[in-house]
Amino acid sequence: MARYLLGIDAGTTSFKMALFTEEGTAVHIVKEEYVLLTPKNGWVEYEAENYWTLFCRLLHRLILESKVNPEEILALSISSQGETLICLDEDGQPLMNAIVWLDNRSEKEADEIRSRFGRRAVYEKSGQGDVTATWPATKILWLRKNRPDVFMKTQKYMLLEDYLIFRLTGSCVCEENLWASSLLYDINQDCWWEEMLGFLGITKNQLPIRKACGQPVGPVTKQAADGTGLAPGTLVVTGALDQTCGAVGSGKIFPGEVTETTGSCLAVSANLEHFIPYREGFPLTCQNHAVKGRYTILLWSQTAGMVLKWYAGCFLKKEMQDGENIYRLIDREAEKTAAGSEGLLMLPHLSGASNPEYNSRARGVFYGMTLGHERKHFSRAILESVAYMLRRNVEQIEGLGQKVSGIYSMGGGAGSDIWCQIKADVIGKKVETIPEKECACLGAAILAGVGAGVFCDIDSAARKLSGAGRLFMPKQENRAVYDSAFAAYIDLYDSLVPMFHKYGG
Repeated sequence: MARYLLGIDAGTTSFKMALFTEEGTAVHIVKEEYVLLTPKNGWVEYEAENYWTLFCRLLHRLILESKVNPEEILALSISSQGETLICLDEDGQPLMNAIVWLDNRSEKEADEIRSRFGRRAVYEKSGQGDVTATWPATKILWLRKNRPDVFMKTQKYMLLEDYLIFRLTGSCVCEENLWASSLLYDINQDCWWEEMLGFLGITKNQLPIRKACGQPVGPVTKQAADGTGLAPGTLVVTGALDQTCGAVGSGKIFPGEVTETTGSCLAVSANLEHFIPYREGFPLTCQNHAVKGRYTILLWSQTAGMVLKWYAGCFLKKEMQDGENIYRLIDREAEKTAAGSEGLLMLPHLSGASNPEYNSRARGVFYGMTLGHERKHFSRAILESVAYMLRRNVEQIEGLGQKVSGIYSMGGGAGSDIWCQIKADVIGKKVETIPEKECACLGAAILAGVGAGVFCDIDSAARKLSGAGRLFMPKQENRAVYDSAFAAYIDLYDSLVPMFHKYGG
């Protein structure tokens, strides 16, 4: 009987599921997008029960379309968006909508935590460069102050992966990679941060049981099997943060290798053997890796591909209704435009700015518009803006003394040749794509295979399943243009900081 591994990517605006053979060959992939709720300015939510409904519906579709016998699915694991918080009562029922990681309602609480603990302690405990409203600890403090009814009734605080594992197995289990950015887990001492829990007014009993990545949790229950179409007894294995799973699926998890993922957000990962000591005035994220004892510099920006989705929804509705591939249309328009977009610059901070600005009040900006600019210039300016964010991240890594000879690119953005070329030109380094299109799903499947004993460990599986992709070399003729545009990008942001703080609340 054939055996398959199931990798699930629970993303911010879509779920993907993919079945792989034990050799890492994709058998079938399904995807479904969903729309987040924004009930107030700065609030981003989603109904927790709808995550499970979507999960079940997509699994049924995967099994139906693939024609794979559910009994042949050996194990599954989940690649999850980070920080999305779900509060459960004593019966395991959600007490309110999930608070999605993009939500910025807890800015005051972030300031309060920073004031209480300081950036250094936060970094040395969690590996996070600053305290932002993204982190679950800030949301828990917000709940205590603004929703005491929910705070008092919450028996378990979970992140999205934990919730899906709970619905599949009935076990309250989490994994350590996803919880690094919660500000509740001490990544170096491998324990809950007791002082932070006390400050928030919660206990260890309100948090899931921790496991390492790629560890067995337990079998799918009969009830979950009925809901999902899986066979009862299918093994559920701990996964990892989506960016970590993407790196695992790409095979680029060894020291010296740097990856970038352009999906809804932009994430840049550099693998290290040791934790980077704290440096005053040099914020970065250096958190635990899926491989125990290894670390990852993880730099991210909230909105990247999400900006394109916004742009298409606002300005390309007719083309979308006509059934045109909107992203390829944007590519074609960008290709018709010279490097630098004839002076048109964009700040792509439609939901605040993360690394290295850490400014939740930052906002999106187009600057330099003239009567000569057309839609094609805006299309290219958006692609270039994400490349400028990438260059800032690369320069940050190099500022730590880490050599970056090139970048491995994955995520939806890696499918665009023009975007990959723009990134190579802007950062002045080669960009190589990863041949596997669904790296996060494959990474989750690898972790499932580790937990099920198919692979000895994460490293050996990554070596076995990795391959080479398309290569883009920087064009020297564009270097001066992009050096100048990048400097203008930095100046534009810096000059608008006072405006953001005055009007961007």
